[in-house]
Amino acid sequence: MLMGGALFAFGAIMFASVSVIDGVPWLVRSFSRLSEPVWNGEMIHTDGDEYKIRYDFDEQGSPRFIASDVCSAIGVPPPAKGALHCGGVPLLREGKYAYFSEADVQTHLTLRAVSNHAANRLLILIRNNVLRRIEKRRENEMRYKQEQD
Repeated sequence: MLMGGALFAFGAIMFASVSVIDGVPWLVRSFSRLSEPVWNGEMIHTDGDEYKIRYDFDEQGSPRFIASDVCSAIGVPPPAKGALHCGGVPLLREGKYAYFSEADVQTHLTLRAVSNHAANRLLILIRNNVLRRIEKRRENEMRYKQEQD
């Protein structure tokens, strides 16, 4: 009876330690996804490696993502200089960068998300951390305009 109790306690300790070892990184990742990222024109995509995905806004306030950052984060070659398309999606050119528009970055990543885990994670990250906030801002602006009329 004493031996059975000791084995049971030992098993419970082992289970608890494995749960803590496996659970702490999961908990940290969960909190980091829920925390507010700094709104400074870049986000960190961590899917094994860390990649900076830089973005800015056009004159209408729509986000545009630097194509070379998006491509390197998902493991595909960046667009060639002067290219007008990347993976069947049109590119916007301004200055020294080629950009994906708000809709085109989603299309580009959705086409690859089925077979590319990094593309799927980046798509979720962009939708949750950038596009959702922009949509809320647009809704607030529309609501404010309607209240003013």
